[in-house]
Amino acid sequence: MKSNVYDCIIIGGGAAGLYCAAQLARTSYYAGKKTLIIEGGSRVGNKLALTGSGRCNLTNTAIELDNYNSDDAHKLASCFDKYGETDTSFFFENILGVVLENKGTLIYPATNKSSTVVDALRFYLSDNNVEVVLKEHVTSIERSDSIFEIKTDADTSRLAKNVVIATGGITYPNTGSTGDAPKLLESLTDKTCFIPYRPALTSLTSDMPGIKAMAGIRCKGRVKIIGSEGTIKAESEGEILFTKDGGISGICVMDVSNAVVQLFEDGDENVKAVLNLTGRPAGEILQMLYIRRQMYAHRNCADALSGMLLRQVTEFVMKHMGLKSDKMTLRELDDAKMVELANNLCALPVPVTGYGGVDKAQVSSGGFMLSKLDDNMQIKYCPGLYVIGEAVNVNGICGGYNLQWAWTSAALAAEEISQNV
Repeated sequence: MKSNVYDCIIIGGGAAGLYCAAQLARTSYYAGKKTLIIEGGSRVGNKLALTGSGRCNLTNTAIELDNYNSDDAHKLASCFDKYGETDTSFFFENILGVVLENKGTLIYPATNKSSTVVDALRFYLSDNNVEVVLKEHVTSIERSDSIFEIKTDADTSRLAKNVVIATGGITYPNTGSTGDAPKLLESLTDKTCFIPYRPALTSLTSDMPGIKAMAGIRCKGRVKIIGSEGTIKAESEGEILFTKDGGISGICVMDVSNAVVQLFEDGDENVKAVLNLTGRPAGEILQMLYIRRQMYAHRNCADALSGMLLRQVTEFVMKHMGLKSDKMTLRELDDAKMVELANNLCALPVPVTGYGGVDKAQVSSGGFMLSKLDDNMQIKYCPGLYVIGEAVNVNGICGGYNLQWAWTSAALAAEEISQNV
């Protein structure tokens, strides 16, 4: 068995792992030191290449802490104070050479290709002699005095002064994210340091009659999640997408999905997603309905409302009311039914039966507790051992939030490692 001594070994070649290595390579304190990335897949950046539907929403100029879930909000705020969006943008543009552009508060590479981001990181690491080993899975980490021994399934043992766990969560398992952190750290940490991984930013399923006929329909609107006790657990606005397997997705649905997962974990079996399928208040929609009844009273409802609603939306909502949109005219809708229709278009209760699994979720919730790490992502009682990115119990909404956490946690770990080798 071969043995090599490294100043830092990073386990996982995803967004956080690559960024940590790049930050180490940039730091003058770390000049001449040895870094190794061990990646189980056939290439680095597999999951990063999929982000933002292949466009890679790098960060957001309006990061808000309320849009993150974590076990230590105070420490999370401190992390972003130390390394935030402006630091990320500077590094990508001025060190990695990636031209960025804003789309509202969202920041993308100007090429709109996530491969640009992956390549920029790869090239920079190559320029700075960072070693990368592919197709090896770490099987164990052991510590003796101040040195770590990392063993892999290739019957290889390597030594390091510092180790960074950047193995991700459990989503997109075909890219290598299979929730390995608890297993790798079991001999060095307590199991109570981990919150179980669960899907987050995922779709929701429903058995509502007629919902499968809505497959592919997109609506600009709003979603509220309501538990059995009737209180709103989460809400968001944006695009709602009806999926082919009889459910709902879209950015605003994914943003509230973490609340749904938690309700199901707590045993709540009466979860509803209340959908506004118009993007407008019910009073405004009611006025539009009245105007159309005056103008097109002789038309069937589906035809009469075609100028303001997709036909499938009218059919779906009226079917929920027990009405046939293509069999009755607007003249036949009395005032009470008009009010009911407006209310259902703007607050349609959709029973939620479940949520998309790890193959459909964009990120994970859970992971190594942030409160068990110091301000630079080092495990408090195990000097030299760091946990970053999605392997930590931090997850946010869509819009660059989760990648910004990857960049922030990676940079903080690199700063500490570079000053202590």
